[in-house]
Amino acid sequence: MLIIGFEHPYVDDHIHNMIKNYNIGGINLLGRNILNEAQTIKMTSELQALASTTLFLAVDQEGGAVVRFKFLDELTTQSRTRNTEHAYQIAGDRAEELRRLGINMNFSPVLDHVTDRDSYLYSRTFATTVVAVAELGNAMINGYENSGVIPVAKHFPGYGNVRPDPHKNAVTVDITADELKKFIYPFKSAIDVAEVEAIMTAHIIIPSIDSKSATISSKFLTDILREELGFDGVIITDDLEMVSAGNSVQKIAVDSIMAGADMVISTYTPQKHIVIFNAIRDDVMKGTLSEERIDQSVYRILKLKEKIR
Repeated sequence: MLIIGFEHPYVDDHIHNMIKNYNIGGINLLGRNILNEAQTIKMTSELQALASTTLFLAVDQEGGAVVRFKFLDELTTQSRTRNTEHAYQIAGDRAEELRRLGINMNFSPVLDHVTDRDSYLYSRTFATTVVAVAELGNAMINGYENSGVIPVAKHFPGYGNVRPDPHKNAVTVDITADELKKFIYPFKSAIDVAEVEAIMTAHIIIPSIDSKSATISSKFLTDILREELGFDGVIITDDLEMVSAGNSVQKIAVDSIMAGADMVISTYTPQKHIVIFNAIRDDVMKGTLSEERIDQSVYRILKLKEKIR
Protein backbone atom coordinates (compact mmCIF):
# COMPACT_ATOMS: atom_id res chain seq x y z
CA MET A 1 0.00 0.00 0.00
CA LEU A 2 3.08 2.27 -0.05
CA ILE A 3 4.59 4.04 -3.04
CA ILE A 4 7.88 5.67 -2.06
CA GLY A 5 10.93 7.31 -3.56
CA PHE A 6 14.66 7.08 -3.01
CA GLU A 7 17.55 9.45 -3.42
CA HIS A 8 19.98 8.00 -5.97
CA PRO A 9 20.30 6.87 -9.60
CA TYR A 10 21.06 3.33 -8.38
CA VAL A 11 19.50 0.80 -6.01
CA ASP A 12 20.64 2.22 -2.68
CA ASP A 13 20.43 0.64 0.78
CA HIS A 14 17.17 2.39 1.66
CA ILE A 15 15.15 1.21 -1.31
CA HIS A 16 16.66 -2.27 -1.03
CA ASN A 17 15.52 -2.42 2.60
CA MET A 18 12.04 -1.08 1.83
CA ILE A 19 11.47 -3.65 -0.93
CA LYS A 20 12.88 -6.68 0.87
CA ASN A 21 11.71 -5.99 4.43
CA TYR A 22 8.68 -3.71 4.12
CA ASN A 23 7.06 -5.09 0.96
CA ILE A 24 6.30 -1.73 -0.60
CA GLY A 25 3.94 -1.76 -3.56
CA GLY A 26 5.55 0.80 -5.79
CA ILE A 27 8.24 3.40 -6.41
CA ASN A 28 7.86 6.99 -7.61
CA LEU A 29 10.89 7.83 -9.73
CA LEU A 30 12.07 11.44 -9.90
CA GLY A 31 14.71 13.26 -11.89
CA ARG A 32 17.27 12.50 -9.20
CA ASN A 33 16.97 8.80 -10.10
CA ILE A 34 17.50 9.26 -13.83
CA LEU A 35 20.76 9.65 -15.75
CA ASN A 36 20.14 8.09 -19.14
CA GLU A 37 18.32 5.27 -20.89
CA ALA A 38 20.82 2.49 -20.18
CA GLN A 39 21.09 3.40 -16.49
CA THR A 40 17.30 3.54 -16.15
CA ILE A 41 16.77 0.13 -17.74
CA LYS A 42 19.43 -1.41 -15.49
CA MET A 43 17.97 0.21 -12.36
CA THR A 44 14.33 -0.72 -13.03
CA SER A 45 15.33 -4.31 -13.77
CA GLU A 46 17.26 -4.52 -10.49
CA LEU A 47 14.34 -3.03 -8.54
CA GLN A 48 11.87 -5.56 -9.95
CA ALA A 49 14.28 -8.43 -9.26
CA LEU A 50 14.25 -7.58 -5.54
CA ALA A 51 10.46 -7.68 -5.19
CA SER A 52 8.32 -10.70 -4.31
CA THR A 53 5.47 -9.29 -6.44
CA THR A 54 5.69 -6.89 -9.37
CA LEU A 55 6.33 -3.30 -8.31
CA PHE A 56 4.48 -0.34 -9.72
CA LEU A 57 7.35 1.66 -11.18
CA ALA A 58 5.72 5.05 -11.60
CA VAL A 59 6.63 8.47 -12.94
CA ASP A 60 5.16 11.87 -13.73
CA GLN A 61 5.72 11.88 -17.48
CA GLU A 62 2.98 14.33 -18.43
CA GLY A 63 4.82 16.05 -21.25
CA GLY A 64 5.72 19.73 -21.29
CA ALA A 65 7.28 21.01 -18.08
CA VAL A 66 6.60 17.87 -16.03
CA VAL A 67 8.75 15.04 -17.35
CA ARG A 68 11.24 12.69 -15.70
CA PHE A 69 12.83 11.44 -18.93
CA LYS A 70 13.85 14.44 -20.97
CA PHE A 71 15.76 12.23 -23.40
CA LEU A 72 12.58 10.58 -24.71
CA ASP A 73 10.88 11.73 -27.92
CA GLU A 74 7.22 12.06 -26.89
CA LEU A 75 7.17 15.18 -24.69
CA THR A 76 4.01 16.89 -25.96
CA THR A 77 2.31 18.98 -23.28
CA GLN A 78 -1.40 18.31 -22.72
CA SER A 79 -2.38 21.84 -23.79
CA ARG A 80 -1.02 21.12 -27.28
CA THR A 81 -3.22 18.06 -27.73
CA ARG A 82 -5.26 18.74 -30.89
CA ASN A 83 -8.01 16.11 -30.76
CA THR A 84 -8.87 12.67 -29.40
CA GLU A 85 -6.86 10.87 -32.09
CA HIS A 86 -3.83 12.96 -31.22
CA ALA A 87 -4.35 12.33 -27.49
CA TYR A 88 -4.51 8.58 -28.08
CA GLN A 89 -1.35 8.67 -30.21
CA ILE A 90 0.58 10.76 -27.67
CA ALA A 91 -0.27 8.36 -24.84
CA GLY A 92 0.45 5.29 -26.92
CA ASP A 93 3.84 6.55 -28.10
CA ARG A 94 4.72 7.70 -24.59
CA ALA A 95 3.72 4.36 -23.10
CA GLU A 96 5.89 2.45 -25.54
CA GLU A 97 8.89 4.61 -24.63
CA LEU A 98 8.21 4.16 -20.91
CA ARG A 99 7.81 0.40 -21.20
CA ARG A 100 11.23 0.14 -22.85
CA LEU A 101 12.65 1.76 -19.71
CA GLY A 102 10.83 -0.63 -17.37
CA ILE A 103 8.14 1.87 -16.32
CA ASN A 104 4.65 0.40 -15.94
CA MET A 105 2.65 3.28 -14.40
CA ASN A 106 2.33 6.94 -15.37
CA PHE A 107 0.70 9.62 -13.21
CA SER A 108 -1.17 11.02 -16.20
CA PRO A 109 -3.44 12.41 -17.59
CA VAL A 110 -4.27 15.58 -15.65
CA LEU A 111 -8.08 15.83 -15.66
CA ASP A 112 -8.38 19.04 -13.65
CA HIS A 113 -10.55 21.57 -15.49
CA VAL A 114 -8.63 24.85 -15.28
CA THR A 115 -9.59 28.10 -17.03
CA ASP A 116 -7.38 30.69 -15.31
CA ARG A 117 -4.06 31.10 -17.11
CA ASP A 118 -2.49 32.28 -13.85
CA SER A 119 -3.50 29.20 -11.89
CA TYR A 120 -0.96 26.67 -10.64
CA LEU A 121 -2.01 23.85 -12.97
CA TYR A 122 -3.08 25.67 -16.14
CA SER A 123 0.04 24.87 -18.18
CA ARG A 124 -0.26 21.16 -17.34
CA THR A 125 -3.91 20.73 -18.35
CA PHE A 126 -5.83 20.29 -21.60
CA ALA A 127 -6.85 23.96 -21.15
CA THR A 128 -10.25 23.60 -22.79
CA THR A 129 -13.90 22.97 -21.91
CA VAL A 130 -14.86 20.45 -19.25
CA VAL A 131 -16.42 18.18 -21.91
CA ALA A 132 -13.27 18.32 -24.05
CA VAL A 133 -11.11 17.57 -20.98
CA ALA A 134 -13.13 14.39 -20.49
CA GLU A 135 -12.92 13.36 -24.15
CA LEU A 136 -9.19 14.03 -24.48
CA GLY A 137 -8.50 12.43 -21.11
CA ASN A 138 -10.41 9.28 -22.04
CA ALA A 139 -8.49 8.98 -25.30
CA MET A 140 -5.21 9.35 -23.46
CA ILE A 141 -6.22 6.76 -20.84
CA ASN A 142 -7.03 4.28 -23.62
CA GLY A 143 -3.75 5.05 -25.38
CA TYR A 144 -1.72 4.29 -22.28
CA GLU A 145 -3.63 1.12 -21.44
CA ASN A 146 -3.51 -0.30 -24.96
CA SER A 147 0.27 0.18 -25.03
CA GLY A 148 0.88 -1.50 -21.68
CA VAL A 149 1.24 1.33 -19.15
CA ILE A 150 -1.22 1.94 -16.31
CA PRO A 151 -2.55 5.52 -16.40
CA VAL A 152 -3.40 7.31 -13.16
CA ALA A 153 -5.98 10.05 -13.71
CA LYS A 154 -5.38 13.04 -11.46
CA HIS A 155 -6.12 15.06 -9.29
CA PHE A 156 -9.54 14.07 -7.90
CA PRO A 157 -11.78 16.00 -7.36
CA GLY A 158 -9.73 18.70 -9.13
CA TYR A 159 -7.70 21.74 -8.08
CA GLY A 160 -9.64 24.09 -10.34
CA ASN A 161 -8.28 27.62 -10.62
CA VAL A 162 -6.23 27.71 -7.42
CA ARG A 163 -3.14 29.86 -7.83
CA PRO A 164 -0.88 28.74 -4.95
CA ASP A 165 1.32 25.69 -5.57
CA PRO A 166 -0.08 22.91 -3.31
CA HIS A 167 3.43 21.54 -2.89
CA LYS A 168 4.19 24.69 -0.90
CA ASN A 169 0.80 25.98 0.32
CA ALA A 170 -2.46 24.78 1.78
CA VAL A 171 -5.13 25.16 -0.88
CA THR A 172 -8.87 25.79 -0.59
CA VAL A 173 -11.46 26.37 -3.28
CA ASP A 174 -14.90 27.79 -2.57
CA ILE A 175 -17.44 26.13 -4.83
CA THR A 176 -20.98 24.91 -4.28
CA ALA A 177 -22.12 21.30 -4.35
CA ASP A 178 -23.67 21.97 -7.77
CA GLU A 179 -20.41 23.43 -9.08
CA LEU A 180 -18.60 20.32 -7.86
CA LYS A 181 -20.44 18.29 -10.50
CA LYS A 182 -18.58 20.22 -13.20
CA PHE A 183 -15.31 19.75 -11.30
CA ILE A 184 -15.64 15.98 -11.21
CA TYR A 185 -17.22 15.46 -14.63
CA PRO A 186 -13.93 14.41 -16.33
CA PHE A 187 -13.37 11.81 -13.59
CA LYS A 188 -16.91 10.50 -13.91
CA SER A 189 -16.39 10.18 -17.65
CA ALA A 190 -13.02 8.46 -17.15
CA ILE A 191 -14.72 5.88 -14.94
CA ASP A 192 -17.82 5.37 -17.09
CA VAL A 193 -16.31 5.61 -20.57
CA ALA A 194 -12.57 4.84 -20.36
CA GLU A 195 -12.93 2.50 -17.36
CA VAL A 196 -9.86 4.01 -15.73
CA GLU A 197 -8.42 1.77 -13.03
CA ALA A 198 -6.34 4.20 -10.93
CA ILE A 199 -7.08 7.73 -9.71
CA MET A 200 -4.89 10.13 -7.72
CA THR A 201 -6.31 12.43 -5.05
CA ALA A 202 -5.88 16.19 -4.66
CA HIS A 203 -4.95 17.79 -1.34
CA ILE A 204 -7.71 20.32 -1.87
CA ILE A 205 -10.20 21.55 0.71
CA ILE A 206 -13.70 22.31 -0.56
CA PRO A 207 -15.50 23.66 2.53
CA SER A 208 -19.00 23.24 1.05
CA ILE A 209 -18.40 19.47 1.04
CA ASP A 210 -15.94 18.81 3.88
CA SER A 211 -13.56 20.71 6.13
CA LYS A 212 -10.93 18.01 5.48
CA SER A 213 -8.82 17.81 2.35
CA ALA A 214 -10.11 15.37 -0.26
CA THR A 215 -7.19 13.02 0.41
CA ILE A 216 -8.43 12.30 3.94
CA SER A 217 -12.14 12.82 3.33
CA SER A 218 -14.48 9.82 3.33
CA LYS A 219 -17.09 12.13 1.80
CA PHE A 220 -14.90 12.53 -1.28
CA LEU A 221 -13.18 9.15 -1.49
CA THR A 222 -15.96 6.84 -0.33
CA ASP A 223 -19.28 8.69 -0.65
CA ILE A 224 -18.54 10.45 -3.95
CA LEU A 225 -15.77 8.53 -5.72
CA ARG A 226 -16.65 4.99 -4.67
CA GLU A 227 -20.41 5.11 -4.18
CA GLU A 228 -21.72 7.98 -6.32
CA LEU A 229 -19.30 7.57 -9.23
CA GLY A 230 -18.96 3.80 -8.88
CA PHE A 231 -15.15 3.67 -8.96
CA ASP A 232 -13.80 0.29 -7.82
CA GLY A 233 -10.19 0.73 -8.89
CA VAL A 234 -7.10 1.85 -6.97
CA ILE A 235 -7.16 5.24 -5.22
CA ILE A 236 -3.66 6.69 -4.81
CA THR A 237 -2.92 9.78 -2.74
CA ASP A 238 -0.82 12.59 -4.10
CA ASP A 239 2.48 12.88 -2.27
CA LEU A 240 1.91 13.16 1.48
CA GLU A 241 5.03 15.30 1.82
CA MET A 242 3.38 18.21 0.01
CA VAL A 243 2.63 21.14 2.32
CA SER A 244 -1.04 21.02 1.34
CA ALA A 245 -1.30 17.47 2.72
CA GLY A 246 -0.55 18.60 6.29
CA ASN A 247 2.24 18.22 8.81
CA SER A 248 1.98 14.68 10.17
CA VAL A 249 2.58 12.21 7.36
CA GLN A 250 1.83 9.21 9.54
CA LYS A 251 -1.57 10.57 10.61
CA ILE A 252 -2.44 11.62 7.07
CA ALA A 253 -1.48 8.17 5.77
CA VAL A 254 -3.78 6.40 8.23
CA ASP A 255 -6.57 8.95 7.76
CA SER A 256 -6.41 8.63 3.97
CA ILE A 257 -6.73 4.85 4.16
CA MET A 258 -9.63 5.14 6.57
CA ALA A 259 -11.24 7.58 4.12
CA GLY A 260 -10.91 5.10 1.24
CA ALA A 261 -7.42 5.43 -0.29
CA ASP A 262 -5.61 2.23 -1.28
CA MET A 263 -2.04 3.48 -1.72
CA VAL A 264 -0.16 6.38 -0.17
CA ILE A 265 2.80 8.19 -1.73
CA SER A 266 5.77 9.49 0.24
CA THR A 267 8.61 10.28 -2.12
CA TYR A 268 11.31 12.51 -0.75
CA THR A 269 12.29 11.63 2.83
CA PRO A 270 13.52 8.09 3.64
CA GLN A 271 12.87 8.43 7.37
CA LYS A 272 9.19 9.15 6.77
CA HIS A 273 8.62 5.94 4.83
CA ILE A 274 9.21 3.70 7.84
CA VAL A 275 7.24 6.08 10.08
CA ILE A 276 4.25 5.74 7.74
CA PHE A 277 4.58 1.96 7.55
CA ASN A 278 4.75 1.68 11.35
CA ALA A 279 1.74 3.97 11.82
CA ILE A 280 -0.41 1.86 9.50
CA ARG A 281 0.75 -1.37 11.13
CA ASP A 282 0.19 -0.02 14.65
CA ASP A 283 -3.34 1.12 13.83
CA VAL A 284 -4.15 -2.31 12.45
CA MET A 285 -2.76 -3.91 15.61
CA LYS A 286 -4.88 -1.55 17.74
CA GLY A 287 -7.96 -2.22 15.64
CA THR A 288 -8.31 1.38 14.49
CA LEU A 289 -7.76 0.13 10.96
CA SER A 290 -9.46 -3.20 10.36
CA GLU A 291 -7.75 -6.06 8.57
CA GLU A 292 -10.82 -6.20 6.33
CA ARG A 293 -10.18 -2.60 5.25
CA ILE A 294 -6.53 -3.43 4.47
CA ASP A 295 -7.56 -6.55 2.56
CA GLN A 296 -9.91 -4.52 0.36
CA SER A 297 -7.04 -2.30 -0.76
CA VAL A 298 -4.57 -5.15 -1.21
CA TYR A 299 -7.09 -6.98 -3.39
CA ARG A 300 -7.52 -3.92 -5.62
CA ILE A 301 -3.76 -3.41 -5.85
CA LEU A 302 -3.01 -7.03 -6.75
CA LYS A 303 -5.85 -7.05 -9.27
CA LEU A 304 -4.36 -3.99 -10.98
CA LYS A 305 -0.88 -5.54 -10.95
CA GLU A 306 -2.24 -8.46 -12.96
CA LYS A 307 -2.61 -5.97 -15.83
CA ILE A 308 1.15 -5.37 -16.01
CA ARG A 309 2.77 -7.09 -18.99
